[in-house]
Amino acid sequence: TPAEKRERSRLWREIDINGNGYLSLAETDKGLRDIIQLNDLFDCKPAIMRAFQAAKGANKNSKARLGDDYVTRSEFRLLLLYLRRYFELFVMFDRIDSSDDRRLSLDEFTVALELIKAWGITIFYPELQFKKIDKDGHGMILFSEFCEWAISKNLDLVEDDDDDDDVFQSGVAAQHSSEGVYRAGGQMKAARPGRGGHYSQKHPTIDWAKIAQRLPSSRSSGDYAKRTELFDLFDMNGNNYISLAETDKGLRDVVMLDGLFDCKPAIMRAFQTAKTANPNSKARLGDDYVTRSEFRVLLEYLKRYFELFVLFDRLDGIDNDRRLSMEEFVGGAKELKDWGLPDSLDLESEFRTIDKNGGGKVLFDEFAEWGLAKCITANSYE
Repeated sequence: TPAEKRERSRLWREIDINGNGYLSLAETDKGLRDIIQLNDLFDCKPAIMRAFQAAKGANKNSKARLGDDYVTRSEFRLLLLYLRRYFELFVMFDRIDSSDDRRLSLDEFTVALELIKAWGITIFYPELQFKKIDKDGHGMILFSEFCEWAISKNLDLVEDDDDDDDVFQSGVAAQHSSEGVYRAGGQMKAARPGRGGHYSQKHPTIDWAKIAQRLPSSRSSGDYAKRTELFDLFDMNGNNYISLAETDKGLRDVVMLDGLFDCKPAIMRAFQTAKTANPNSKARLGDDYVTRSEFRVLLEYLKRYFELFVLFDRLDGIDNDRRLSMEEFVGGAKELKDWGLPDSLDLESEFRTIDKNGGGKVLFDEFAEWGLAKCITANSYE
């Protein structure tokens, strides 16, 4: 408003002690104590430092000679906004930091889940979320790391009555998010899981219920909330795209499904199918990566292709060569019936239908395409 603009001009003149058109960190610090007289904020040096660093140089079009090292008049409004925002974040940080050592441990973070929920986010995977925030991997969350995460999640102190301002969406968050788009270094080699034996021999029992619980793909509000957090945990670069490598790593390190992680053919098929599931996506790299709008589809396909691979592996019982012969396919009649294939089907005829190139062997890709079309399933996840 015009009144606020006049008040900012007055504050600028009083804080800019040297009258040179630049504010240093020292002048900002002194101005908070002597001019604005906010002793609580003056005592909060981490918030002042973060706000100053965020504001200085924010105006890329500034022609000020020392603009990148000092706050200019055109950046002063941003400085005031950042001071308020970072002070709010420091209050949050301090409430979680029960040990008062200016660092957050996993225990402190976990104990504060209800508090964090009141600030706007429900955390379903606290240990994994903690590891993602702790970017240096030292086992403690520093204030700078907490700020980056809190801003990206739009945490808001309940009793704070600040006005909405899109600077926190486009300014701070953009400064702290990973720049550029991650590109995987080449295609992942689909190495055979369980070398020296069937996949089923390496994983004789499969906890289908655990897989269903850790890959929340239903349309319920509960699963939607879990997927929102899970996508961010898979998206290690924070660029809103998930690569094949990130999918692979996420299955091992985030949802910790070693059985599925060892099943590269299923992962590859699920990823390739999901990454183009949303034809209306305007994401720049949508055809090469899984976007947020396709993540539910990825989780569903991971479950479905894994189930089909388990059946494929059980049928591949003679030579374990990752290909099905006519003998193996027909010999698995009972298994196929248990998975829902009607008795009335002629298995030899079905085999020739699946074997599109007529080579006498059915590959997993061919089997999976047929299995999905026939709705082959043991209802493992139900």
